[in-house]
Amino acid sequence: MVKDSVPAVAIAIARGDSILWEEGFGYANRETGVKATVHTPFYLASVTKTLTATAAMVLRERGLLDLDRSANQYLGPSPLTSPAWDPGAVTPRRLANHTSGLGTFDLACSTVCRLPSPTEVIRDYGVVVWPPGERFDYSNIGYVALGEVVAHAARSELGAVLTDDVFRPLGMSDASLGIDPRRTSETAVQYSWTFGAIPRERTFASGASSVYASAHDLALFGMLHAKACRCTTRRVLSDASVDTMQQSVVAAGGSQYGLGWWVETDRYGYRSVLAQGGTDASSTWLRILPSERITVVVLTNKGVGFPSDVVDEMIAALLPRYAEGLSAKRARPAPSAASPSAAPPLRLDSSWVGSWRGIARTAAGETPLRIAVRESGDVHATIGSGPEQRSGRAKVSSIALQLSLPGDLETADSTEGRRLSFSLRVRDGALDGAVTASPPMASHLEGRVSYWVELRKER
Repeated sequence: MVKDSVPAVAIAIARGDSILWEEGFGYANRETGVKATVHTPFYLASVTKTLTATAAMVLRERGLLDLDRSANQYLGPSPLTSPAWDPGAVTPRRLANHTSGLGTFDLACSTVCRLPSPTEVIRDYGVVVWPPGERFDYSNIGYVALGEVVAHAARSELGAVLTDDVFRPLGMSDASLGIDPRRTSETAVQYSWTFGAIPRERTFASGASSVYASAHDLALFGMLHAKACRCTTRRVLSDASVDTMQQSVVAAGGSQYGLGWWVETDRYGYRSVLAQGGTDASSTWLRILPSERITVVVLTNKGVGFPSDVVDEMIAALLPRYAEGLSAKRARPAPSAASPSAAPPLRLDSSWVGSWRGIARTAAGETPLRIAVRESGDVHATIGSGPEQRSGRAKVSSIALQLSLPGDLETADSTEGRRLSFSLRVRDGALDGAVTASPPMASHLEGRVSYWVELRKER
């Protein structure tokens, strides 16, 4: 905490239905001197997704939600759309495991802008850019949509569903979707590396990243998924549903992802599930070892890396085999840096090379694009109506052409200094896919949004 100037850390560790240790350290609000406790609400960031997926499973058990039905049948007047693929193939299950075909989305703004509702976000950005079910693509907007599916299926609001069907039955009295106005002075302030203490985060209340909760709360939630629930009023989920969330996995790069959980089949000899979230102003870790019914929580109000080590050390204090594996990993010498060698010159396939003209389809309309791709991988582009030419480089993945260029799309949410990252494939002689507009640095005032792109080769 001293090294990284972290104002507050809160931790909890449980085995079975017993909390073995929970404690708060430092200050939830450094300016007013409010100390952090085990009941201090912290911003959970993407751990919200695991809570939203749990709410979806609750409704599934009641027969109100079908994981394999089209999500658009729940979304009603604000459906997901696609210029190329069948949006009806997007299901709640695919939203929950990030295989829906939706791209990147991460929107925040300053206190002077009007935040959109989830319905507006889906309308403006809910464009399916990849074939549903084809690939894992970690998507915040997918969980915005899943939160709306849950709300429509329950004929309620997402915050009410979470409170009535997850928080209250588990005894999570410090949890809320968005900051609880009755607890504002107690809620942990977020401290950004770049901006210091930031204003109370004004993000729209969604199923992706909007929940606040305490370390004590998350321990109770973890116990549910460790099959050691201390439910106060009724059983929240059956063991079979817990298994479905943790075992219905898809490949996620070099990892696996279930329904709201990252899954590791062998972490120092144990199977582990992880919910993790953070920004440059927060960090949340919830790790469970199901076979041992161990739950570990670490929360901070600054974006730092050490919570992962704290989690491992707490588990190692309970499990000798885990401690041995952790020590062995740390004892291994770091791999020596290989001598740099010149990369072979890139030569693109002829299907990519040429001059392409088309549009990026944004919420504000269509932005003209003209992109020239050379065999060497050099790329030159003009974006929008301006004459300025942007230059960048191309690379090829197994299924797509990746381009990175400076610039923006002249939309209302553009910020000077953005970069544009294109991921395109050849389909029927055209290039189509997604372009993601990203800010020049991590900021609580800026975000990343993706748009549909279609280009045709000029003759």
